[in-house]
Amino acid sequence: MKCSMSCIDNFPNELAPNYECASELVALGPVAALLTLVIGIPVIKLILRYLKRVFDKYDYLDQGIENFLFRVASVTLWAVVILTAANELGVNVTGIVAALGIVGLAMAFAAQDTIENIIAGIFLMIDRPLREGDRILLPKRIGSLYSSWGDVTEIGLRTTRVRSTDGVLLTIPNKLLTKDTIANFNHKDDRMLRVRIRLGLVPTWDNVSRGEKIVEAIAKSHEDICQEKPKPPQIVLRDFGDQEVIMEIRYYVPNAPLMRSTKSYYVKEILRQFEEQDVKLAYPTRLIMKEDIE
Repeated sequence: MKCSMSCIDNFPNELAPNYECASELVALGPVAALLTLVIGIPVIKLILRYLKRVFDKYDYLDQGIENFLFRVASVTLWAVVILTAANELGVNVTGIVAALGIVGLAMAFAAQDTIENIIAGIFLMIDRPLREGDRILLPKRIGSLYSSWGDVTEIGLRTTRVRSTDGVLLTIPNKLLTKDTIANFNHKDDRMLRVRIRLGLVPTWDNVSRGEKIVEAIAKSHEDICQEKPKPPQIVLRDFGDQEVIMEIRYYVPNAPLMRSTKSYYVKEILRQFEEQDVKLAYPTRLIMKEDIE
């Protein structure tokens, strides 16, 4: 029986220009690997370029998440093309993948803390409890050392950078922010913040009435205190204390940095005008300043 001849047995001298020979040539390992790279590399660039356009067009995801997904897609596409080319050359791709899996598992166990922070960073970028530029209340373990407040400067996959009101730049592991309650004083829906100041007045009609007029006038004299929306300033007589009438001043400011400055102004003016107009604070004097988000 006569054995059939391959059309590439005498390559390149007797290569027949037909479909069968072309298919046989393409099936050769080195040729197939080369074609995989020649075709795969432009396809990778095209897919990544299209993915970038989609991210730029639709602003559904945080920039950090977009960068992370772009890198994952890039690494995955390159791995598929390279492993496919290696397989055409006869390399044991299954063994390589298994070895990489074992190495990856070992690295995952060795870097559990890092992986936990990365997962927490992804949740921060998806849920968006805070954004760059927001003023937040720092976790207790951090805030007790470097001021209780800070402005978010950067949200990364592993860490978030916050500049405290003392000027210290803090790099906070993301897991600390997801395990603790985040108080965001620049939330997107409504940035108006309420400030409350309580003080005790000597419990006489004349003293309390004159005190009310003074604190009302103080509220109207400061441009950073909201006069209409969401609510105008309020002066409330809450209750009788042991030796005083408890007055509470409530007002709103447009953003978090104005909370302390307006309180400082209010306290200074109360002390000055009460002394000038002989309005008596009860003794022992209690001046309580609280702040709420509403």
